[in-house]
Amino acid sequence: MGWQLPFIISATLVQHLVDEGLLQYSHGDPKVSFPVPLHFFDKLDIFYNFRLQDLMGLSTTGAGELGRYYYIENLDYDFMGDQIMVTAIDLQYILRRYFILGDETLLASNWSSAGEPDRMFGYLCDETNDRFADGEPGKALIDENILEDY
Repeated sequence: MGWQLPFIISATLVQHLVDEGLLQYSHGDPKVSFPVPLHFFDKLDIFYNFRLQDLMGLSTTGAGELGRYYYIENLDYDFMGDQIMVTAIDLQYILRRYFILGDETLLASNWSSAGEPDRMFGYLCDETNDRFADGEPGKALIDENILEDY
């Protein structure tokens, strides 16, 4: 994979974009792609966000993953093949990167015991290495001063 950023003259912005890209793809490309029969066109709302359940996904109960949120990147219509090829990006991955406050009475008490839906909300990582106990990258608090660097 090669990034070309020919119109960006800020070295700080280039470094930030490359760091973000490397972090994003460090666990693989968070996309899914699957065909949907064209006759489901009026029964499915696949034009915005959707939740995809992986019955073979890991879970503590063995019932499969409850479902991850995705947003549509591309819909490729194949009228001759009677299908729509859906390509979507993992929305939970994007949301988990930022610090979002949640209701502390409803969330798991710490990152290690939190499930995927809870991990989208605010948990503090170790401030010395910017990582959680399981090694995942910590979340970024949005700082209004970061915009001055660009």
